[in-house]
Formats: sequence, structure tokens, C-alpha cells
Amino acid sequence: MFHNLRLLGSFLLAILFVTSCKTTPKQQVETILFNGVVYTSDSNFSIHSAIAIDSGKIVGIGSDDDILDAFEATDRYNLDKRPVYPGLIDAHSHFYGFGKNMQELDLRETVSLEDMIERTVAYARSTQPAYILGRGWNEENWITKGSISNNKLNLLFPDIPVILTRVDGHALLCNQAALDLAGIDENFEIEGGVAVRMGYMLTGLLVDQAMEPVLSQLPDLSLPQKVKALKDAERKCFEAGLTMVTDAGLDESIILLIDSLQRTGELRMKVYAMANPDTNAVNRLLKNDNIRNNPLLNLRSIKLYGDGSLGSRGALLKHKYCDDSTTHGTQIMPTEFYQGIINYCYRNSLQVNTHCIGDSSNHDLLQLYANRLGGKNDLRWRIEHAQIVDSKDLHLFSENDIIPSIQPTHATSDASMAQHRLCNLPAMKGAYVYKTLLDETGLVAYGTDFPVEDIDPIATYFSAVKRRTKTGEVFKPEEAIGPRESLLAMTRWAAYACFMDQETGSLEIGKAADITILSENMIGAYERGSIHVEMTLSNGDVVYNNQRISKDIPE
Repeated sequence: MFHNLRLLGSFLLAILFVTSCKTTPKQQVETILFNGVVYTSDSNFSIHSAIAIDSGKIVGIGSDDDILDAFEATDRYNLDKRPVYPGLIDAHSHFYGFGKNMQELDLRETVSLEDMIERTVAYARSTQPAYILGRGWNEENWITKGSISNNKLNLLFPDIPVILTRVDGHALLCNQAALDLAGIDENFEIEGGVAVRMGYMLTGLLVDQAMEPVLSQLPDLSLPQKVKALKDAERKCFEAGLTMVTDAGLDESIILLIDSLQRTGELRMKVYAMANPDTNAVNRLLKNDNIRNNPLLNLRSIKLYGDGSLGSRGALLKHKYCDDSTTHGTQIMPTEFYQGIINYCYRNSLQVNTHCIGDSSNHDLLQLYANRLGGKNDLRWRIEHAQIVDSKDLHLFSENDIIPSIQPTHATSDASMAQHRLCNLPAMKGAYVYKTLLDETGLVAYGTDFPVEDIDPIATYFSAVKRRTKTGEVFKPEEAIGPRESLLAMTRWAAYACFMDQETGSLEIGKAADITILSENMIGAYERGSIHVEMTLSNGDVVYNNQRISKDIPE
């Protein structure tokens, strides 16, 4: 009897519990995503299926039952098992420059010098410009190779300045009109750069600092052109699934413009800004209350250039180039300049981010960093690219908490060129050693360096994981980084490298609802294939939707 009464009591309590659960009001939120595969990138690499979002933040994450039972949403999206990731972050790009390039002549698909000139002529006929700017040529990809000079440009464009920049941004070909405008003649010399000659004659090919006299003569873009460049870049980034970018080297005026557009809602992309090394400008920016209180803009770093690029033979090597024994590359600025900026940043608790390609440049800047940092710290100073690193210098990364900021697509794009430039030099052993860098430091941050490489972060992921070139070869497969670590390098670790890891980079309660949804799962996929971005959310707002995911209507 007593046993039956106890069973009856338990039954009545169960009914009461169920009834009370059903009557407990659900929390009203703006958005629910459910029936997905949610990779959180949190410390446990947790995987869930649903997220609740309100006021731009994640307020719930768990199973479908957990979220749908606890929350009621204005907008619900059934993801039909699509993979969900923290909003992808590009830790090294040229966001403004990318947008600006969209207003110029695109030379990425040229197959020869002749082809480049023909495209320049066609562009001039259609636009009637006062001067011609183009970017993207890469002689390593040309079918027809040979010496590069401005002879034909001089004949076709005797009066209009023509400036055609190499894909890496570290060399350009210009005509005589542009050289005359800049005051460059046969006697021209400049520290940190090279004007290439044939005999005593200038070819119009300028490398690194030698480009500056020509580029400085260009008229500044109008305000509408600058705004268009930023908005065009943002649109492309959201389409690519990016929710935050690092712009590696910005002048004060562009940082102020980005801030003003973000505060009025005209620009929604989160930007980690690396300022160019004008300390007076940086001082003004750091005191600017608008910038300091702008949650979309983070300014706490300076960008330096240690050397040039490998493709332009400006990367500073410890040995002479294999395919040009007359040079071992270029140090862009005197050592005293780097020391001065490093000391300034240390005093002001700012991050230093230095472009280093060659093994000599990496050695020099790592040593300068180490001399100032003196061991463990949380300043998160970065070496940008870390493209060729002597194994003897690897310890300087870990001993001083220096972050390798790497671009995996450089390895797969550069493979053939790197073998030409380095051949059997000792530097080849330390080229594109991304897994080695990860093992040494415990984390790396991924970027693309767009527009040097394509903006596509999914291609970045597969370059890191597969190391497969466009021709199907696998370049240094032992330096591939695993799927989980590669996702972290595009999310949580990238956010950490930008001091944004408390706000974004992982899908956790209280963090920004920055989310990228793909058509297929990157993790475990064999190749990039047909994977594409379905939806991008920034602070909970849908900023890109390819219309394959529609709002769900509750039954």
C-alpha cells in the first residue's frame, strides 16, 4: 500500500514538473539558429547544434531541444545540418587597398608582358584616364617569359603616366612619363630599394623603396572614391564569410574615415587596424575618444616592413639568391629606425607587427624584438609572414611569446617560384615551415594578405591542411597543419593575435554573434571543391545570405 502511494506521489510530482516546465515562459530573443553542426572553437572545441542570439550577443548555445525549449525568437533559421563556425577572421590583409584596387586595371590574369600592355591599351581606350594604375601581374605565371622593360609602354604612352604594380605590391613597372614626373633618372639610387637597369639604362622596373617617388606623385583619391573602396571591400569580405579583418598598414586619414563610417552605420566590418609608423599620427589617434570607444575598430599596433618580397627578390636572405647571384635582397629601413619604433611601442604597450620574408630579416627582427621584450609577456608582438625562418632562430618566437602571423596560400602559390629563387640554399629548409612554427609557439594566426592572394578564407584553410598547389603538387607536406588547428587559426587564435579574443573568435555565451555558415563542412573535406558561404552574421545581423537558408516558420 505504502509502495503504491509512493509511486502515485512520484507520478503526480512528474506531472507537476512537466506542467510547470510547459508553463515557464520562454525567453524572447531576436534570432535562433538550429539543426546545424556548430563548431564553437572554444577551449574544449565543443560541438553543438543550436544558438540563441539577442542584442548582438550569443545568449544560449546547446542542443536543439535546449535552445528551442528555452527561447522564442523573432527569426528562426533551420540550418538543415549545415556547418556553423565562428565568424572567420583574416589576421593579415589590406582591406582598404583591396577596395581601392577594384577601381584600377586588374592584371592578375595576364600571361605575358605583351598581354599586359595590350590590356593597358584597352583600358586606356575605354576610360580615357589622366594616368593609368594597374595591379596584379606576376611574371612567374606568364607563359611567355623574358626581360621586363618599359620600352613599348614609352612608345604607346609618351605623355600619360603608367604605373603597373606587381601582385605582391613590392615592385612596379612604369613608363618614362612616370619616371620623369618622379624625377628619376639614370643617376637614381635609394636606400631600401632598387631601380632595375639594363646596362646604364633604366627599365622602368622599380623594387620596394624605389617605388615611393613614383607613387608619391599620384593624386589622392576623392572622398567618394575612398568610401566606395571601403564599402566594396566590406561587401566582398562578408560574401567570403569574413566578419573581421586586419588591415596591415593604414594612414591616419583612412583610420579616421573607417571610424566615421562605422559610427554612422555605413560600414559594419570589424577592423583591427595596424597604423603606419608615423608616431605623431599614432599619438593623435590613441587620444581620439571616438576611436577609443568604437567597438568595431581596434587600434593598438604599428606595422613595419623588414624587407621586400621573395617574388621581387627583395626578401632579405642570409645568402645570395640562387637565380640572381648579384643580390641577397633588401632591408627596407635602417636598423635604428626599427629600434626606435620598437621602443616607442614598448613604452606605450602597443603591438609591433613586422613584415619579414627572408631568413635574414626574420633573424634581425626577432632579435630586436627579443632584446626589447626580454622573455615572457602579453604584448603579442607578431612577425607577419615568417616566410623563411632559420631553425636556429625558432626559439626566439617561443621564448618571447612572439606570434607567427602566416598566410598559408603563399606556400601553395609560391612553391614553384620559391624553388627557383632558393634552389638548394639553406633557406629552402626554413621556407613556409608553418607546422614547425605552430609546434614552436602553440598558436599561429592565419591571413590571406589579400589582394596579394585571393580573399577566400576557405582556400586558406585547404592550403594549410593539404599544401596542394594549383598544378596538383603537394609542397612540403610535412608542414601541413591539421583541420582543428587550422580552424582555430582562422577564429580564436586570430582573435587572440588581435586582442579581440574576449569579444569574438569563438561561439560562447556573452561573445559577439559573429558567425559563418557554409554549405559543406571544411573539417574532413578532401578539397575545397564546392564549399561556399551560405550566410554571414556580424553582431547577430545577417550581413550576407545567398538565399539558400530561409526563415523557419514554427508549427
